[in-house]
Amino acid sequence: QSEEPREQVQIMQQSEEPRNQEQTQVMQQSEELREPEQAQVMQQSEEPPRISERQEQQYRTSWNLPEQAAKWCRPTEMNPLPYTNCDHEGTFNSIQFLAGLTNGLKMMLLSVIESFQQNRCFFVLEENNHLLIRDDKSQALDTFLGRYFEPIGLSQDDPLVKRAKADGRVESLKWQQVWDDGKKRRINGLYHNITSLGFVNIESTLLKRVMLERMWRLLPQVRENSCISLEVNHGLSEEYLAFSVRRGDKDTEGFEFTNPENYIEASTKVINDYFDGKVPKIFVATDDCSIMSNFRELKPEWNFVSECDRSDGHSGFILADMKHWTLEQTDEHFRKFFVEVLGLAGAKYYIGVAYTNVAWWAHYMRPHRWSHLFLDTNTENTLNNW
Repeated sequence: QSEEPREQVQIMQQSEEPRNQEQTQVMQQSEELREPEQAQVMQQSEEPPRISERQEQQYRTSWNLPEQAAKWCRPTEMNPLPYTNCDHEGTFNSIQFLAGLTNGLKMMLLSVIESFQQNRCFFVLEENNHLLIRDDKSQALDTFLGRYFEPIGLSQDDPLVKRAKADGRVESLKWQQVWDDGKKRRINGLYHNITSLGFVNIESTLLKRVMLERMWRLLPQVRENSCISLEVNHGLSEEYLAFSVRRGDKDTEGFEFTNPENYIEASTKVINDYFDGKVPKIFVATDDCSIMSNFRELKPEWNFVSECDRSDGHSGFILADMKHWTLEQTDEHFRKFFVEVLGLAGAKYYIGVAYTNVAWWAHYMRPHRWSHLFLDTNTENTLNNW
């Protein structure tokens, strides 16, 4: 089995030329900003897409949404990661997909980056994830990732994985190994070389953005259904502001919920600074739908839109409650979630809190550091440590 070609990334301001002729040119905006603000990636790789072109042609490529939102609604121009571009005879990593969705994906993203830096093949284990387990076994999921996403890593049925297991060449890459050390966590401002991908001296935040877009690939029908909701149900045809409100079980972790008044106060300045004083539509992503009445009472003249208006009302997400859900409830919850995370990614500006991993996932989907505010912490200092 031949190895797939190694894709190359040429970082502007970098004098060393990649070894391979194939290149991904990452053009970074103004040096006066504290990080690469935007990545425009143009690939010429022969890596085959996981979803066929014929299958993608069944879905829309044009959306009546602001460009930042429409970007995530179209088939990505980036190819999936070349998961077979690794040392087939060396040690393989097994990566556990644990915890809640965005927390688990965040740790997986770091583990995937580490695996490519080690030039190790890897596969994902999700059997012990709470997202799968149900009291009623008939409502349990065989796979969570496979239900909503294109494959991540090699399949456990891949002959390469089977041979590595038989040879005893598999190591567990635990989340602590990529989290406890700031360098492994890829905090802002550090630079990295990943030879297996042709990345030379690439900055941490840019690295995460590029890797996220190539790894986190919603199945086409999931992506399209989410974007139809943004376009048709919420009418987000013009640039909009977004709120992210997380409650649920976060108070049991020692976090104090941010008051709705804080969102209104912060948004008043944001509207003046970024929307020329004209109040835009405000898309609210929340696990606690009771917050909607608070916002509407505080500002009845503002236009708040939310998936809460289309659901049966959520009183706060609690991970432990998932074991009681039916498959229908599971699909409905994550339908709402995917609409919300795409809505946060597509907003011109968004206001949220740093104690939810949803905030961090949306952060790496967005092109500009200046375009969001965390109400519960010093935003810039917090971003610099992630």
